[in-house]
Amino acid sequence: MNRLLLPLILSAIVVPAILTIYLYDSAQFSDSLSTQSDGILGTGHFTITVRDSMGVVQSFQQTDNAVLNSGENCIAKMIFRDPDASGTVVCVGATNEGWNYLCLDEDPQIFTTDVDLRNPADEAGLSVCRQANITWNQNSTAGSDALSKVTLRLATTFTNSGASETIAAVGVFNSSTVATNSMLSKANFTATAVPNGGTLTVNYDYEVGGGTVP
Repeated sequence: MNRLLLPLILSAIVVPAILTIYLYDSAQFSDSLSTQSDGILGTGHFTITVRDSMGVVQSFQQTDNAVLNSGENCIAKMIFRDPDASGTVVCVGATNEGWNYLCLDEDPQIFTTDVDLRNPADEAGLSVCRQANITWNQNSTAGSDALSKVTLRLATTFTNSGASETIAAVGVFNSSTVATNSMLSKANFTATAVPNGGTLTVNYDYEVGGGTVP
């Protein structure tokens, strides 16, 4: 083999190998950051149960929530700014109320830029947002590096006193006045008719925490 070609061949082998190791390490580090960031917002899960006027289950569905841009912006505002201040850019209105109102929507579409319901329910008993009951639970493992994990459930039941209405989504708000407050998250599901005298129960389970110390 020509001795003059040997350094070039070695360079062609070693340099890509070093670059591959560097990119691999960088990818692992980036994934770690992404996982930690996602943990700050937590995860949400909806359970939707529809019953007729006799209490017979007509539909039982489960789905994950979509946290919207406005919701993330408002979380940041609550952490880093006076919650009584009225935001005009990333989160309009004060953020001194908790996101514990559930509101029903007839439109299943969800876009990350949504700040309001697309087609709010309008039958009596379904059209008014309901403030949910909250159940808290905190778990931690003694003697480990795991941080305490908090889970909470928002729960409420809507009773339809009007004509049958088809519901396809539910949103989480920080006030019953939907038009002036940003929506934190929304979930859609298979459109289901809630008959007169029927009920729609929403359970929203939210979990946050459980990170580890590096």
